[in-house]
Amino acid sequence: MATPPADEVITQNWSNYEGTRMDFARYLNQMYPDRTIKGWEMQVIKYEREKDAADPLFGSYEYDDQADVYITYMSSGNIKMSGQSVRAIRRDYTNGMTMADIAAKHDIPVTIFKEFKRIHNLTQNGSPLSDEELAEESWSDNVISLVDERRHAAGSMIHREEMKSLRKDAESWRRFEFTVLRELKDNVLTVANESVPRLTLPAPRSPYAMVVCPTDFHWGKHGWKDEVGETYNFEEARARLFDKTQALIDRISASPEKIYVGAGSDWFHVDNDAGSTTRGTPQDMCASPAEILISGCRLAREHIDLLRQVAPVEIVMMPGNHDRHSSIALMMYLSAAYENCPDVTIEVSPKMRRYIQYGNTLLGFTHGDHLSRSTSLPALMANEARKEWGESQHGIWFHGHLHHQTMNEKDGCLILQMPSLAGHDRYHYRAGYTTSTAGLAAYLIDSNEGYIGSFFAPVMHEE
Repeated sequence: MATPPADEVITQNWSNYEGTRMDFARYLNQMYPDRTIKGWEMQVIKYEREKDAADPLFGSYEYDDQADVYITYMSSGNIKMSGQSVRAIRRDYTNGMTMADIAAKHDIPVTIFKEFKRIHNLTQNGSPLSDEELAEESWSDNVISLVDERRHAAGSMIHREEMKSLRKDAESWRRFEFTVLRELKDNVLTVANESVPRLTLPAPRSPYAMVVCPTDFHWGKHGWKDEVGETYNFEEARARLFDKTQALIDRISASPEKIYVGAGSDWFHVDNDAGSTTRGTPQDMCASPAEILISGCRLAREHIDLLRQVAPVEIVMMPGNHDRHSSIALMMYLSAAYENCPDVTIEVSPKMRRYIQYGNTLLGFTHGDHLSRSTSLPALMANEARKEWGESQHGIWFHGHLHHQTMNEKDGCLILQMPSLAGHDRYHYRAGYTTSTAGLAAYLIDSNEGYIGSFFAPVMHEE
């Protein structure tokens, strides 16, 4: 994906993002990984300096000691506040209140407070006393006041955090139990068949495995043809998944020893009851979040059952940036559903990267959203799976996230970026991310020779 000009990207997202400058840089890197996190941070610094130069007062404040009034010069306009209010905000923030707490208590939008605290140099581990207070009041009064406020704040903070945690846990469990857990339990009770009929295929020249990862499937995404050029909903997604998987199976000329199936990796379009990604970005959906999760778990099992007819299946979990927590739910669901099926295995683990040794090849699996130009996948593999790396002649990485295919060889590793079956939504269409060919790929790994080829089943626009 081509990255738009940095100023344009920062301007479009500046007022909507909450957090520190580094948080903002990480956020921009997630959208446009062509530039590193450090690179985005430097662009943000440059952006702030240019705004300062355009308006000498921007990013500063003035204090009128006679009227006890602060005037803060911000990008959204000047804000005039009493000294009492500014001092109260400072003390609340340095006493541990979050930005959301400050916004609610003092009736200030979080985006405004984010800029306000930068201008006034507020930090949670900083002094609760302003420069003006330190200059005017006696040291003894300041110390006494500080001790009293810290003592009161500590007690209030503990009580506040305890109540917040209890309310959050109770609400989360209630919502999960009534919208998801009961139906998931009913579905898991109908466990998969212990055995399935196998296709009759010739024996291969030498043993090989097949890797099929429907990464970035985005089950639950909604695309309206009149708006984005194609329809994408439950019906279309299901048809693409099974049609293209069957197309790959039809091309197999000899029986594989095993099929590795990547699961998760943005299999689900949203990750919570609010209908947003793991980071909280709202999404266009064709159903409710609960329906997306429950029907998506059923669909994953049907897809695995189809592949089981070809060869034993090993499920490899790859949590994505859209479904970090839903992937864990899917993992537990599949683990329970296939508990009594000897031809289906799955490792229950929350790890972001998985390593599997097949013959002379070490396979690595990850979604890819945390990758950047500075990330060395071969180095990670050599460090995190040292024993297997030393025993293997070949190393192969599989990842998704960017919705198009690439193949690169680096430092003794083959790095395969896998395609996406998903259609477009408004975000992708408006950003112009519509040029890649959607489809599903299968990669063939010989037990001795390593990577020997691949099949690709594209989604044809006339279908």
